[in-house]
Amino acid sequence: MDRRVIDMVMRYPNDMELGGEIRKMVWDWEAEQAGMGYNKDVKIYESPDGGKTVFERPFGGDISERKLVTSDENKVE
Repeated sequence: MDRRVIDMVMRYPNDMELGGEIRKMVWDWEAEQAGMGYNKDVKIYESPDGGKTVFERPFGGDISERKLVTSDENKVE
């Protein structure tokens, strides 16, 4: 386990505070990766309805950036 996480668990006994600090650590890491050009072309695929509708968005991108990839309405049977 990453020593930073262990230190954070000891420093923040309140789960809400701990969650906020870990979230900040992840966001900082994502920003650093994006700034270095990593994950530039990586896409995230999400389906809110178990695969009937699929959306694509950039890695680390906001949900508002997602685009419809496929849906049941587009399927030919």
